[in-house]
Amino acid sequence: MNKIFYNPSFYAHIVNGFLLLFAIILFIINYKKITIIEPYKLIILILIFSIAVGIHGLSHLGLEKNYNYNPVLSFYK
Repeated sequence: MNKIFYNPSFYAHIVNGFLLLFAIILFIINYKKITIIEPYKLIILILIFSIAVGIHGLSHLGLEKNYNYNPVLSFYK
């Protein structure tokens, strides 16, 4: 078994991915409500989502560098 499955950072990355997916689903469900909010609140919402995606991307970088784990390669095998 790959030693990556013994590291908490791997599971934190998975949870973060599911939470991002949940946020996207909620965004799609509530799209009409989101489009009518004030521009300032919309900017804040977009920036928060951008930070979450950026942190998830950095988590991918850490997993690739430390554990040689690249989930994109599994699609090409």
